[in-house]
Amino acid sequence: MRTVVTLAVGFWLGRQLYVRYDREKVKKKQERVKSRLEAFLKENGLNQTQVEETVKEIIN
Repeated sequence: MRTVVTLAVGFWLGRQLYVRYDREKVKKKQERVKSRLEAFLKENGLNQTQVEETVKEIIN
């Protein structure tokens, strides 16, 4: 019985670590995409307020 409980707790902890890692990975990827989009829009002549509005529209 103790083995089953230990395995269950280990599985649960491993899953929680993986979920946390996956969320962080997705967040970093979104931040990279957002910064690249902002840079692209600035290159194409939009001012800061237009860039912020456009990024908000696209990302949300």
